[in-house]
Amino acid sequence: MVNIGGGYFFKRHWSVLDVPSKHYKFMRGVVDYECDLTSGQPLPLEDDSVSFIYSSHTLEHIPQECIPFLFSELYRILKRKGVIRLTMPDFDKAVDAFANNNKEYFILLENDTIEEDFLDYFATNLKNKVPAEELRNNFNSMSFEEFGDFYTIQVPREAQKESSGNHINWWNYNKLYNLLKEAGFNNIYRSEANQSKFSEIRNIGKSIGFDSTHPEISLFVEGVK
Repeated sequence: MVNIGGGYFFKRHWSVLDVPSKHYKFMRGVVDYECDLTSGQPLPLEDDSVSFIYSSHTLEHIPQECIPFLFSELYRILKRKGVIRLTMPDFDKAVDAFANNNKEYFILLENDTIEEDFLDYFATNLKNKVPAEELRNNFNSMSFEEFGDFYTIQVPREAQKESSGNHINWWNYNKLYNLLKEAGFNNIYRSEANQSKFSEIRNIGKSIGFDSTHPEISLFVEGVK
């Protein structure tokens, strides 16, 4: 059972796959498998060797071009009938909040304007670099998917490596479903905080636990191999 990007996570029989960085200064001894998810290298785990994969608020830090290979690797290491549970900021909720000028939704980000808040949600490096009027015009003229891609592709990849706490990708259920499907998963469904179909991923760990990172803004999805 592996927590991808778990950092400080302690639960019996679980391992952590992560990479220390300047932003996340946890001890190397906490990480069982040190691996950069943007490297394009295979995950350091055998085929069909993992029963459960959990990842919380990690994939929004991974460039979109890295995702197809990463998902194929997650599928590879899972056992037959193994389970993956993913959670991340829900772009659809942010879109609705921005469309309705609901700055309270973005209270965790604490930027001066809602336009900066919105960019901080999925393209952090650009939050002070896009004029508000331009952002609004693009928001109104593009589909949500085109809009998200238009800005995330502009985030400098080197800047992302320097500050891995920044968001560089957007996620909603449809995007996550399609990419998991392409990776080979067939049974994919939306979940809610602490409502996994599997008791192993509902228990609370000694540190962060499951589904505890800002559930009010999060998307929860499970897939079975």
